[in-house]
Amino acid sequence: MDILERLELAGWSLERRDGQPLRLPPELIARHPAIPASLLWFLDRVSSCINAKQTAWFLCEADFCGTSDSAFRWDEWEQLSLESVGDDAEWASSVRAFWDVHLPFLLSVEDGYAYHAIATSGDNLGKVVFGREPEFEEADVVAESFEEFLGQLANRPAN
Repeated sequence: MDILERLELAGWSLERRDGQPLRLPPELIARHPAIPASLLWFLDRVSSCINAKQTAWFLCEADFCGTSDSAFRWDEWEQLSLESVGDDAEWASSVRAFWDVHLPFLLSVEDGYAYHAIATSGDNLGKVVFGREPEFEEADVVAESFEEFLGQLANRPAN
């Protein structure tokens, strides 16, 4: 049984992609040139993945391309942080620097705004972090890899 089937058994609702090549926006690739192959593999196979309560979902190609019907942009939490810093250029630079090396791939509104992201550069390259409001950029490593993270999700109910 593959990891996608295990996620479904854990209660995640998946829609599989139709075999078309994955097309992420060039600006996303430019900002995150080292997206781990395991995340690209997942994005190439899934067009939608949402938990049972519909309060957490994976960002997929349509989200990154801005063509999904989601109320949230893929970089929504970054944009909220930038709005909150106002005219503080140093703080805004710090926010951008964090998101330059962390690509969000799962958003949640279960208990406030939260996310999981994968580090695409630096010492934590390939590791999965979790952050939540109000300080989105204060994130903690929760898995050593995307594969490990998927395994964790597949081993617990999707609420």
